[in-house]
Amino acid sequence: MAKIIDLACGVADVHRRYHQIHGAIFGAASFHLIIDALLGRRRHAYQEFSGNLKDLQIELAALEAQVTDLEQRESARGTERELRQMLLEYTRVLSKAIAGLGNIFANLEQDESAYRDPGSDGRSRFTRDKLEYDHLISELERLGTRLNKLFANY
Repeated sequence: MAKIIDLACGVADVHRRYHQIHGAIFGAASFHLIIDALLGRRRHAYQEFSGNLKDLQIELAALEAQVTDLEQRESARGTERELRQMLLEYTRVLSKAIAGLGNIFANLEQDESAYRDPGSDGRSRFTRDKLEYDHLISELERLGTRLNKLFANY
């Protein structure tokens, strides 16, 4: 029982750090990117964010392996089994969201103006990637709500 809570806390910590990076480009903290651009450090900031996201993916993969191992080793019933499965699903979607954000940063770092230029359909590659990323965020929020409810009843 305590192991699943520890793993969930680890996943929550990864999510918190990921969300800080998300906020750096899409939130109020994006103002810092404007300052970095004025100082000629935007590319460096993108590289730093990309590296941090890769580290988070590695950490999250280790946590996912532990949740999977726990699921396979220990039998559980009812709410605990559902909690483990939901945590595993949440971890996987969080990993996809981190990868999606990493892809956005990698493209911004490579050639920001080309990435933001509209294509033949009027949308930029950034817009298309952002729409896919937003879908992952919505799924993550849905799973997070369900996971919170399960923990409240655990």
